[in-house]
Amino acid sequence: MLKRFARGVEHLVGSDVHPGEWRLVLAFFINLFLLLTAYYILKVVREPLILLGGGAVSRSYARGLQAGVLALVIPAYSLLANRVEPARLVKWVVGFFVITLVAFFALGRAGLAMGFAFFVWLGIFSTLSIAQFWSLATDLLSEADGKRLFPLVAAGGTIGGIVGAQIAAHALRRWTPYQLMLLAAAVLVVCMLLTHHTHGLALRREVGDDEVPGRDSERDHRGGFTLVLHDRYLLLIAVSVVLLNVINTTGDFILAQLVNARAHAISAGGADRQRFIAGFYGDFQTYVGVATALMQVLLVGRLFKKIGIAHCLFLLPMFAFAGYGASALLPGLALVAVVKVVENSTDYSLQNTIQQALFLPTSRDAKYKAKAAIDTFLVRFGDLLSTGLVALGAYMGLSVFGFALANVAFAGFWILVITRLARMQRSATIASTVEAQTEVQGTGGTLATVSGTSVPLVSN
Repeated sequence: MLKRFARGVEHLVGSDVHPGEWRLVLAFFINLFLLLTAYYILKVVREPLILLGGGAVSRSYARGLQAGVLALVIPAYSLLANRVEPARLVKWVVGFFVITLVAFFALGRAGLAMGFAFFVWLGIFSTLSIAQFWSLATDLLSEADGKRLFPLVAAGGTIGGIVGAQIAAHALRRWTPYQLMLLAAAVLVVCMLLTHHTHGLALRREVGDDEVPGRDSERDHRGGFTLVLHDRYLLLIAVSVVLLNVINTTGDFILAQLVNARAHAISAGGADRQRFIAGFYGDFQTYVGVATALMQVLLVGRLFKKIGIAHCLFLLPMFAFAGYGASALLPGLALVAVVKVVENSTDYSLQNTIQQALFLPTSRDAKYKAKAAIDTFLVRFGDLLSTGLVALGAYMGLSVFGFALANVAFAGFWILVITRLARMQRSATIASTVEAQTEVQGTGGTLATVSGTSVPLVSN
């Protein structure tokens, strides 16, 4: 019965789990499920704390401050990563977040206003903890294993986000936001235990030909930002992430402008406008959540198999180029809403899984330090660039057409970046495969480095 169920899950998601891998896959799946459950509980909790404590302006300042704090956190994290074994590092950082959550609970119960600080903290927690999880996954799995298993593992996060939001929405009727912080802290403690268990399973696993190459190679003690700036492959990933977030955040602004205009056009009453906006975004988030789950379960694994990661890289940039091009020509709410639903759901499912898989052929230091810099600071940096674009556009009096056209230009540049990145990803994949075969067969040769991997140029 269990084997039949497992095969059904494999077929549904489009993954290929080999015999003896299910315990490890389930450990990863449940860990990410719980991590996203905790995050979405806290994500719902933060809104009443920040809005009732400081309003929308305070919320905007807090989002901007996240980038500044992350610029200080990432170098400190890199120094810690140089001295601590990776799995232990992940547990230590999650443990720190647990302790700070308990502190927020105590200070909030004491009557202190914690909304602003908690909003900044949650932005750091969400990016760093999820980046760490995928760093460990790319470290413990070979590139071939990651391509097969990541779509199934990522589905755990998609389901966890839905469950966490529902738990918070219902629990807030009886519990205070600070009590939900304790619930999230308890969930994170389980994540720490699962990280320890997952690492043990990976160490005991009979890897054979699937052994991850380069795990015991000499460490690079440079920081995450330095690694990104001095490696073309990592730099292209970083630029791609920045462009993705500039386009996505600007698209959010375009949608908000159209929703606000429609609300003012259909009703003169403030209460009716609030109901329209709340109803629209409630439906919008529902469509995004459902589309994300369907894409993650039904499409991502199959696309990885059929066309490969390098070709998958082009799907979202090309859609952004076409979608915002259409929105510039026909700037209507219905069209922009459809574009944003497809864009967000593709980002949260396919693009997120690709983003993790890009680090599979890189060095261990890149997987922890450079990945942390890219997935945290540079994500927020993209948001800040979009904020600057919106401020400049508002000063210049740009319409929806102008902002959509700006997104078309960014998407065109993104496609150029992806063209180079896809070429290097294929080269790094070949390099990683050849190195793994060389380690197993004991062959020698002259080696050339490609983003932390080695390619035999002359074989004996």
